[in-house]
Amino acid sequence: MFPAPRFLLGMAALASAMAAGSGTAFAAPSSSTMGGAAQADILRPLAIVPVDPLSFGQIVRPTAAGTVVLAPSGTITTTGGVLTSTAIAQTTPRGPGTFLVVGEAARAFSIDLPTVVILRQGTRNMRLSALRSNWTSGAVFGPTRVFSLSVGATLNVGANQTTGTYSGTYAVTVTYQ
Repeated sequence: MFPAPRFLLGMAALASAMAAGSGTAFAAPSSSTMGGAAQADILRPLAIVPVDPLSFGQIVRPTAAGTVVLAPSGTITTTGGVLTSTAIAQTTPRGPGTFLVVGEAARAFSIDLPTVVILRQGTRNMRLSALRSNWTSGAVFGPTRVFSLSVGATLNVGANQTTGTYSGTYAVTVTYQ
């Protein structure tokens, strides 16, 4: 018994298609070139100009340790041994550290402050901590290219802290984003 003619025709067509497909070869190109783009933005250098020092004013020596918190807005709060408003002389200059930060208009920037700063008076010291500023994430230089930066911190005052003028420096780092 022979297979039906329709079956043989289908097999012949399949064999013919396979033979044609196996004999066709496609060569891949040996190289390829695509143009790339390049760009450079030249920005004004960032500048920081100090205006006013971070000043806690005069503090009456406490018998118990405490803190003086000076906010970037200039608000002062106290804890521990420096709780009373009479502990900080109201007539002395006090306030946040202020700076003018200059950069490229419409460019985002960030401000970095140290976590701890040591103020010294001879061999004695006090610690500044929790330095913070009025800068907020995503800040952008306006059309004047100037940002007024205010820096506050927490001054840690020891019990019976030695009298004298304590001073130190801190770094303010500004970076384009």
